[in-house]
Amino acid sequence: MIQISHTQIALPASDPASPAHVSRSRRSSCRRAVTAAIGAALVSAAGLVALGGTANAEPLPTNALAFEVVATAREAMASLEEYDMTGDPVDLLQYKEERTETARLAAQQLGYGEVDMIRAWSSTPLAHQRAVLAAMSQVGVPYRTNTSEEGVGFDCSGLTTYAWARAGVELVRQSGSQINEAAPLDRTTAKAGDLAWYPGHVMMYLGVGDAIVHSVQRGRTVEIDTISERRTNSVRFGDPTV
Repeated sequence: MIQISHTQIALPASDPASPAHVSRSRRSSCRRAVTAAIGAALVSAAGLVALGGTANAEPLPTNALAFEVVATAREAMASLEEYDMTGDPVDLLQYKEERTETARLAAQQLGYGEVDMIRAWSSTPLAHQRAVLAAMSQVGVPYRTNTSEEGVGFDCSGLTTYAWARAGVELVRQSGSQINEAAPLDRTTAKAGDLAWYPGHVMMYLGVGDAIVHSVQRGRTVEIDTISERRTNSVRFGDPTV
């Protein structure tokens, strides 16, 4: 996939190199350049999908890519918020590029096929995408009991509550209640962003295999992870938007 430096495609509102007095023609030229660059990247990604995916690799150490994941997830969220306000297709294209990059990094972290993860995230409903990216933006934040505070700490249901609140969905602040109030799914119908639960712990499914993001336990952090093998058969899935 063609890589684009995020500093080169920063949103005008947050780019100090784009002062208000820049001429309309220059703004139009810059916007066309951004559109072309992002479009090329998306075409490249589409071509990758057409090839049928990439082979799984060895997983990386826990949260090895946390810094990159958090940065791209936040950029994606900012671009989507900008698109919500402007309706500008360039902002939507930029969002898709940053979402794709975040999914690619998550796949690399777990040793999963990049194309599978990219496809899972792009095909899930937009509310689910918002929730996934919100959770990914908190990777590395410490586990804290009875806490759901951005950049400070989360317990397991605190993370899912925070992530889904960013998508406009209010969840009950207890893991068992969250799964009980969600529409039941099985593994074959679960999507990226859906809840995954086993007794005493709730997670967010990433749409591929056993991939999840969750706030693990005391002494650990929000982590990109996989469902424990001993828990695989007892996991329930649910869609909190239904």
